[in-house]
Amino acid sequence: METDLKRRYERALHVCTINLKNESGLDHHKSALCFFRLGVVLSRLKELESSIKCFSDAFLLRDLSFEKVKESQFREFHEVQMARYILGKRGKAISNLAEGDMVHDLIKHRYTLLLKELSESQIPFTATNMRAFYESVKIDFPWEMDDIDSLGVTQY
Repeated sequence: METDLKRRYERALHVCTINLKNESGLDHHKSALCFFRLGVVLSRLKELESSIKCFSDAFLLRDLSFEKVKESQFREFHEVQMARYILGKRGKAISNLAEGDMVHDLIKHRYTLLLKELSESQIPFTATNMRAFYESVKIDFPWEMDDIDSLGVTQY
């Protein structure tokens, strides 16, 4: 069983690698879709750390208009929060691009607010371990939407 999973993983990785090599770098949405698909495959194979990185990169690529994408601090914050979201889900994966875009927008909005809060604070911010600080930031993610759907509750 494990060799079959490994073989499927290697095949999916090879296909995505070929697709990314053939990209001219101009169509970020195609590259993002490739990362998204690889994230789904890795999640199914229980390779969660790699899966989270792929999902995070995919949705950062889909929103290149956000100037903070190039900032390494935002990338780290995004990855921490994306991991929190994915690990909080039953299926440990993002189901579709719309869901991922919504999560990315929540993360981006919270990061923007965080920067504003820090700049307006009268207490100097001197954190040396930003990752630990980012892990302390909570976002109210809508994890249990699948449960609401299964109850037949209408959402507005």
